[in-house]
Amino acid sequence: MTTTNLLKTGLAFLVFFLFLTPIVEAHKPNQNYIYLSIYEGKMDCRIELRKSDIQQVFGFEFEAGEYPDNDDPRTKTMVDYILKNLKFTSASGNHDLIFTGTDILDLGGNDFILFNFDMTNMNPVPSEMDIYDEIFVQEISGQESLLHIERNWKTGVLANEALPSLIYGPNSTNQTLNIEEGSVFTGFMAMVKSGIYHIWIGLDHILFLIALLIPSVVVYRPKDPKGSWMGIKYTDFNTQNSFKTALWSVVKIITIFTLAHSVTLSLAALEVINLSSRLVESIIAVSIAMAAYHNITPFLNKREWLIILVFGLFHGFGFASVLAEQSRGGEYLVYSLVGFNIGVEIGQLTIIFLAFPILWFLSKSKVYPAILVGFSLALIAIATYWVIERAFDIDLKLLTWLVNLFK
Repeated sequence: MTTTNLLKTGLAFLVFFLFLTPIVEAHKPNQNYIYLSIYEGKMDCRIELRKSDIQQVFGFEFEAGEYPDNDDPRTKTMVDYILKNLKFTSASGNHDLIFTGTDILDLGGNDFILFNFDMTNMNPVPSEMDIYDEIFVQEISGQESLLHIERNWKTGVLANEALPSLIYGPNSTNQTLNIEEGSVFTGFMAMVKSGIYHIWIGLDHILFLIALLIPSVVVYRPKDPKGSWMGIKYTDFNTQNSFKTALWSVVKIITIFTLAHSVTLSLAALEVINLSSRLVESIIAVSIAMAAYHNITPFLNKREWLIILVFGLFHGFGFASVLAEQSRGGEYLVYSLVGFNIGVEIGQLTIIFLAFPILWFLSKSKVYPAILVGFSLALIAIATYWVIERAFDIDLKLLTWLVNLFK
């Protein structure tokens, strides 16, 4: 394969991913919350909806700190929607929601409007309930509802805002809640599942992992730097003959990355260190570009672990922003942190176990250097796109521009 063909292959990857980039974005959680308070012969329900989601679905705009009172026509519209899309049943029959009032959770920005309900037919409180929840699922792509048992006198749960018992989404709108079982273990397992889910839909984290993995199956040995393209020729990549050596390289990568992001995930979740999400998301995008550029032109002289360590720390802050959305503090934060982190590692290892054999197989082909360079160029393009959008808080609307261009 000539340098010209290598360049063409790289440009093909670049064009493909430029079209793909506006469509697939890094994960930004869209979540609403349901809190149940369970007493003897009584259950209260509180639904918390984000103002930006309310505006998207209903078109209602509220100023910071503003929320509608009980007699506001907008309140009736939203309550009717909740009653249609949230239902509780058990062996005792239906448990209807009776609206009691609104409130606000003031977060100094994108606040939540709170809708409070009493629940009927609760004497006695059932041991199990079937819960149907489709709030905003059809209207907002990727929407989740997190159901928490905030208080339960039977199991001694008090002030639990960290561990959700159930997580609802497009494929899980009907679930069963075991009330007497308690929410600590079920909540812990829900956070494990949430960690798995969020690493799988976190495109920026996945691309960083892939950027670290694609050179693990080859050996870089510079030969003739004269006349080389971008400082490197495709002949400078040699197949890694030892599967064991390549696998050990992957083990080192994942170990360093895991340690790095686990440290900052813990520090951020426990509020020891807090960084601006805008800064964190921008640096995560930079990490993808740096790792990809290092694949094309290695510049750390076998000290790649520095990229993994330094940028892995910032990926931990990125995971923490998702955890903060879900846990909302509370006395079970440590359980939530551990469960979520375990889930992230399971999801991460799954990606690696799927990707590594494919990369090992492809590395035996003569076109693998072109794949490595082309994919790395595409990653640099995607990362640059994200850096501009995240750092300057603008929407480049590249997809709209491309569609108009070809009309």
